[in-house]
Amino acid sequence: MKIKTLESDSILELKQKLSTNITSDFKPNIAIVFASVELEIVELCELFDKENIKLYGCTTCGEFLYNEKEQLITDGSLVCLLMDLLPGTFNFNLLKNNNYSSIESGKQIGLWAKESFKNPGLIILASGLETDGEMLVRGIQNKTNDTIKMFGGLAGDDAKFNKTYVFTNDGMEENSVLAMVLDLDFYEMNGIASSGWVGIGADKIITKSEGNIVYTIDNEPALDVYKTYLNVADDDLPEIGIEFPLLLKNVDRQHVLRAVLNVDKEKKSLIFAGSVPQGSVVSFSSSPGFEIIEFTKNNVAKFYELHKQTDLLILFSCMARHNALGPTISEEIEDAWRKWNVPLIGFFTYGEIGNNFNSTCDFHNQTFTLVSIKQKDNAI
Repeated sequence: MKIKTLESDSILELKQKLSTNITSDFKPNIAIVFASVELEIVELCELFDKENIKLYGCTTCGEFLYNEKEQLITDGSLVCLLMDLLPGTFNFNLLKNNNYSSIESGKQIGLWAKESFKNPGLIILASGLETDGEMLVRGIQNKTNDTIKMFGGLAGDDAKFNKTYVFTNDGMEENSVLAMVLDLDFYEMNGIASSGWVGIGADKIITKSEGNIVYTIDNEPALDVYKTYLNVADDDLPEIGIEFPLLLKNVDRQHVLRAVLNVDKEKKSLIFAGSVPQGSVVSFSSSPGFEIIEFTKNNVAKFYELHKQTDLLILFSCMARHNALGPTISEEIEDAWRKWNVPLIGFFTYGEIGNNFNSTCDFHNQTFTLVSIKQKDNAI
């Protein structure tokens, strides 16, 4: 597998860089692109279509690219990973799910993945403000299994909380899911999801909710509970709510975090990135500060000992980590890159999908979700 990575502040600059990097010795068939919503995404799609390179990408809340020549954390630009995967060992599916619920979208993706390969692995990108990440994951698992290897992130829009997009050669789409399936008979795909956020305060009960919309907590309007607890005004949400997610204390699964992505001021309800079932026990949570960097470094070190060989790394990191850590977030990203010393590309998300150490997959917030992909030695 040959790989090249590029960073650009404009589509014109990207076009120039592509012309110098695509040679007789390197003809990529896939481009993974994470880009600011401020760029001309339609032109980006047209560019890769003309180059006959399959495009897989989404908008972001910031991008990063690490390789031997450059280590960058950017915003307002794009990062691109070009590679030449084996023909017949991968496929894309863009599901324009305006007419589907998140769980039905997941079921369609899961069925498609199972029909594509006997041993599928998935990389998922989805619109960040419309998708219930939890239901998307559960829908995929409904047609596959709980231990299917699956990673991904919810698209961002530079923290404007307005419109997010996924995109392919055919253009950009709101309220959609874009899936890449890999044949894991030819590739190894492994990863971890590491958070470090800790629960604070007393347990509370979700007394009224529907999917990812929470109406009341302890029988009080959810918006009022958040405003009182955080001592903030209406206009401070959802931005500040991202940094203080609910810790959802699952009985039969690993505890997960749920971040606020939108607010309905009229109904005094909160819209979260993933489902928060009625009757759930929750608490507020927050970052303990720079300790989360050491927490993640330790988890990455354990993961590295299990999977020392890889060809590339893709990182889905929650925008809340960037907000909480500021420039020091580069420490945890660089630490992972230096362990493997292979190209690392990624973006800051509105939510992350990833397998845990126990191999089950969940939808997360506030995590550093890292996936490694390696072409198997016996692949021809």
